[in-house]
Amino acid sequence: MRLKEQFSIRNIGGEYMMVSQSGSGLDYTRVVTLNHTAAFLVESVIQKDFTEEDLIDLLVEKYDVARDVAAKDVQALVGTLLKEGLVEKQE
Repeated sequence: MRLKEQFSIRNIGGEYMMVSQSGSGLDYTRVVTLNHTAAFLVESVIQKDFTEEDLIDLLVEKYDVARDVAAKDVQALVGTLLKEGLVEKQE
């Protein structure tokens, strides 16, 4: 997978948001809010190919959580990113 390049993360008022960059401005009609952990994961893989396993490894390493808990969280995040069209699956 790879994050689409037209999106960026913004911290606005202490909340993380993925916003669409349309031309020279930002399109705030396409906003996905992220918690701190999701923002960490997304920022870690900007402009990189990644798998769910890569994201799980990042969570386990940074937060010292059980792998099965990290896997559930990653599946939820990836599901949201796919649903919102924020990632591209690599063939």
